Amino acid sequence: MKIIFNADDFGYSKGVNLGIVEAYQNGLVRSTTIMAGMPGFEHAVGLSKQNPGLRIGVHLTLTAGRSVGGVYKTITDGDGLFIPLKELEKRMEHCELDMSEVEAEYEAQIRRVLAAGVKPDHFDSHHHTHNLPVVNDIFLWLAKKYRVRVRIYDKTLLTGEYAAVRSTSGFDDTFYGETTEEDDIKELVGRYSGDSLEVMCHPAYLDHALLETSSYNVKRVFELKTLTSRSMKAFFLEQGHELCSFSDL
Repeated sequence: MKIIFNADDFGYSKGVNLGIVEAYQNGLVRSTTIMAGMPGFEHAVGLSKQNPGLRIGVHLTLTAGRSVGGVYKTITDGDGLFIPLKELEKRMEHCELDMSEVEAEYEAQIRRVLAAGVKPDHFDSHHHTHNLPVVNDIFLWLAKKYRVRVRIYDKTLLTGEYAAVRSTSGFDDTFYGETTEEDDIKELVGRYSGDSLEVMCHPAYLDHALLETSSYNVKRVFELKTLTSRSMKAFFLEQGHELCSFSDL
């Protein structure tokens, strides 16, 4: 089975960036997704050029940091900072989100990544907001436009107009929080029997920015420890699983 350990949040901060690169150089990670509007973006771009084998996607964002496209009426505050996730979901539920703003911001983030010289091979999103109704249509339209692969919950959406958009046959987000030990990885891999699986992960070194701005902080260090374990690398070699990126699908 082809297995993609995708490290979310590349560009969040220097500590996150360095942890992801460590997980690539000495661990299971071959794929990451970059956040175009976060403070560590330029640092992440520089690291990507030093590590060309680390394949990069775009971690489209509507709920963290500052927008790339500027101030919007329904998805940011007056300073261009994104509204919190709960507020975004509330506005979505009450049909108070301007979807043209979502599309414009998603495209602005993609274009910033491209302008930095990074060619993305897939799209996903922070807090999985691309899976929200209507937003998922914008997300898939952009994936089709830019000819990239995707992380998507509902695989039935990859039909009709979006039949050419590809994803892994399986996706797992349980390597998180209290389930980040080696046995947790072995157990989750054993649950899948398809030809490909994406495992979401968040390896990082803890820095001040991560500690102060993310509720998921210290546990990322434990993820990094597991993802760079020698016994974990030996396990995948023994099992015959291929560690890869979305480019290899």
